[in-house]
Amino acid sequence: MTSVVTGRSPLRESCSFPCERTGPQTVYILRKVVQAMFINSFLLSLNAIISIFVIMAAGYGAKRLLRLEKEYIGRFNTLVFHTLLPLMLFNNIYNSNLRGGVSFRCLGLALSVLMALFLLTWLFIIRVEPANSQRGVMIQASFRSNFLLLGMPLIQELCPGADLATVSVMLAVVVPCFNVLAVVTLETFSRKQINVQQLLLGIAKNPLIIASAAGILVNLSGLRLPDCLINPISQMGSAASPVALLLLGAQFEFRDVRQHRRNLIICTAFRLLVYPGIALPLAALAGLRGPEFAVLISMFATPAAVASFSMAVQMGGNPELAASAVTMTTLLSAGTMFIWIFLFKSLGMF
Repeated sequence: MTSVVTGRSPLRESCSFPCERTGPQTVYILRKVVQAMFINSFLLSLNAIISIFVIMAAGYGAKRLLRLEKEYIGRFNTLVFHTLLPLMLFNNIYNSNLRGGVSFRCLGLALSVLMALFLLTWLFIIRVEPANSQRGVMIQASFRSNFLLLGMPLIQELCPGADLATVSVMLAVVVPCFNVLAVVTLETFSRKQINVQQLLLGIAKNPLIIASAAGILVNLSGLRLPDCLINPISQMGSAASPVALLLLGAQFEFRDVRQHRRNLIICTAFRLLVYPGIALPLAALAGLRGPEFAVLISMFATPAAVASFSMAVQMGGNPELAASAVTMTTLLSAGTMFIWIFLFKSLGMF
């Protein structure tokens, strides 16, 4: 029966009202879901770096309160570089599952993109920066991410319950590659003339390279170290990150940011925008998903490595620029990591 006034069936009117409400309800639900993803991604990015800043702030405050001299800080940095960082690296590789499931496609893509971007970064920076003491620091801050410290925790947050064998293998392979490239870079720009023999000797004598090689050899040999050795190695290795961050905070000066503003903009843009902006879309096009994709976020989108500061100081790089680069990339990564995580999480990459 049709209504005379409206010309519409009463039955149609009675069922059109609920149907019309489902539209706004669906939009409301979708908006809440997007907001939840937005907040979770931002909190994940923030939590990944907030502890770093707390320790750095403690180091900065300790320098002010105790009036620590740079020479005093430099001596402690030598201790960290030659003992604590190598022990941390050895312990991480020693406890990795190198015989587990290895994704050669993920590993091959990661190393190929890393090498290509490293060469492009090198060519760009030597054209825009004439000072060798700053060239090496800028290149290292651009390619060397904080994968060692943030890799495993970030993957566990992004892919809870996932098999972490791929992450272990990536850490055991990529971190030594970072160290070799960093030594080559800093050794090259610390000398007026490039001497291949001295360059190779510098690589062979670098404590981080030695620790990486020792960790891989012991791991693959199946040798299990006694608790009386591995326990102190683990304890001292676990102290490397907080002590290095304390020294990084103590080295930092706000005036250094203003002094090196242009170079900081360059290496920060490379570290947080260019590297993930190229590597992550390539990984998506290659079909990497789940933990395989997430591990590349932790490799390419995280801030500059804390160890890069210690290595730069020990190998003749500009310490103020090195400290400022780690600090600025860590600060700004709260926003950029959120963007990369939210973008690729929304696209279903992990």
